[in-house]
Amino acid sequence: MNDAEKRIAADLLFKRLLLKPDDLDAGFKYAQIETELGDYEAAIGALERILYYNQNLPRVKLQLGVLYFHLRSYEMARNYFDAVLNAPDTPDDVRNEVQTYVAAVDKAVSVNQLSIYGQFGLAYQTNANAGPNSPNVLALGQNALLSPQFQKTPDWNAFGLVTVHDFYDFQDQHGNGWETDLIAYYSQQFKVTRLDLGLVELRTGPRIGIGDYGGPSIHPYAIGNELSLAGVNYLNTLGGGVSLNWPVNENLTITPGVEFRNRYFYNSANYPTAAGQSGGQWIGYVFGSGLLSAQMGLGWQGRVSYTESNATYGPYAFHDFSVDVGLPYSFSAPAFAHTASVWTLTPSAGFSYTPYAIPDPIVAPFTTRMDKQWRVAGTLDATFFRNLGFTLQVQYLRT
Repeated sequence: MNDAEKRIAADLLFKRLLLKPDDLDAGFKYAQIETELGDYEAAIGALERILYYNQNLPRVKLQLGVLYFHLRSYEMARNYFDAVLNAPDTPDDVRNEVQTYVAAVDKAVSVNQLSIYGQFGLAYQTNANAGPNSPNVLALGQNALLSPQFQKTPDWNAFGLVTVHDFYDFQDQHGNGWETDLIAYYSQQFKVTRLDLGLVELRTGPRIGIGDYGGPSIHPYAIGNELSLAGVNYLNTLGGGVSLNWPVNENLTITPGVEFRNRYFYNSANYPTAAGQSGGQWIGYVFGSGLLSAQMGLGWQGRVSYTESNATYGPYAFHDFSVDVGLPYSFSAPAFAHTASVWTLTPSAGFSYTPYAIPDPIVAPFTTRMDKQWRVAGTLDATFFRNLGFTLQVQYLRT
């Protein structure tokens, strides 16, 4: 049904409830439609009427808690969540979902909202160094043989990723605060050790609400990072940007932004010409996400970006246009997992078009480099116990 048809159905159900307020089936349907239409107050009224006739309905109390949570009435939400947790006959899947919301309520009412995410694992790449299949290459426009160490090489790596997000709420009822994100990543190759990579990046700045609480917000920020390759400093970045977080409705959020990075590359034994890449970089992007079907647990997410990179060595300057889209599908964990958690499977695809500024006389004096990359991937996020889980990703890149 479209929104107009849902409104007609809701009005008919409301008239039925006026005549027969104890019609629980009509009450459930009315609450569901009003929730989909975004009229949470009407849905709350219907569900609380249902509880008047039957108090022993933990799923209804869960739904009421969720609706109050969306209205940012955290005390009422917490009361319903506590009632669900204290009931001895609450199903495990409902109890687990409530615990997630309780944590979200605690976070929402806290002045300093801190979250930490960690991921550790192994990765296998069929072409870890992005080398060519053939040793035949161009140098100064002539045919040449590439050293075996730079040809296509498969490899494993062990990696670790930690992200820290902190939001200090100014408690001014407008959503204003100070937001900080820290990323730390390191990967250790098994064979191609010149690709051992370390990264630390910090982004911080105010979050300024526009209009009512929970509406759009602007986030100007400063950014800095340090990146190492083979244990040696390779890149430092200083810059800043601004993004707009716009929650259009409960099912759609759009985040456009622009960022500038001043990049400083450093030569090393493994990368003797890296400094030629130094220069400013502008990035413009739009990120969006939303819900396609609540009943199916299917959503969407996408990102479109444009990058303009300058370089002290002209042939290293480039433009890049990229687009990526994913379809996250959430479902109850299978029986063999012995958990009531929700798992998420996300198929995704993307494309990048990267033309360089001018020919590189060291490689091909009369040919300007132009890269295209297609990528497809599938990612499974599986939670087994509380905040502990397993992630499996398979990705195919073609350039």
